[in-house]
Amino acid sequence: MARKKKAASKENAERWLLTYADLITLLMVFFVLLFAMSTTDAKKFQELAGSLRRAFNVNVLQGSQPVALTSSSGGGAAVIQLEQQDYQHIQQIIQQVEQQAQVSPQQVSAQITHEGIAVTVSGALLFYNGTDQIKPDGVALLQQIGTYIATLPNPVRVEGHTDDIPVASAQYPTNWELSAARAVAVVRFFTDVEHIMPQRLSAVGYGQYQPIVPNDTRAHREQNRRAVIVILYGPATAAGVTPGTAGG
Repeated sequence: MARKKKAASKENAERWLLTYADLITLLMVFFVLLFAMSTTDAKKFQELAGSLRRAFNVNVLQGSQPVALTSSSGGGAAVIQLEQQDYQHIQQIIQQVEQQAQVSPQQVSAQITHEGIAVTVSGALLFYNGTDQIKPDGVALLQQIGTYIATLPNPVRVEGHTDDIPVASAQYPTNWELSAARAVAVVRFFTDVEHIMPQRLSAVGYGQYQPIVPNDTRAHREQNRRAVIVILYGPATAAGVTPGTAGG
């Protein structure tokens, strides 16, 4: 007796609903994650945007002097800003020095850079020729700048620059030594007189190798002999640093 053939199984016409449901679920999870990231990481996004503005110097290119940036230290985010009031305060200090000591704008100036606020001081105003000894007019300027820097949490870098004329002295065999000694002299003034913590400060000597104009005339050489005090963006990184206090 012939066996009966099994009836062909009927194909499920609604299997596509399973795939569709999985897709909808994945999309929902994806958008939930996007929403969660956009709310919890808003501060990180602002930090990234600030870093990009600083790197490309966007505000300066558009003619705006103030630059407000964020930075984080340790476990939490600490907002450290160099705003318009800081830049204007430094400009007021410079104007006071110009009036009191009859200093020309070519001898001291400030500008916003991609690293921070840079105060450029003529070497002829700060130092006696061929030495790292600070002049009285330079002392008056550094006192006012240092007093204000002490109120900020930002690290500070002092740069020494010379012209291309060899110093030819036993104390300073090359312009490297002279420029570095002048930068250290300013840093020592900030620590010894203004009691700014050494952890916030650094000194670097560039010698004759970063001129702002060619060393082809006496006036140009005088421009290249300079010290640059850079108030850097971001907080001092040393542990336990308290702005405006001296280390023990």
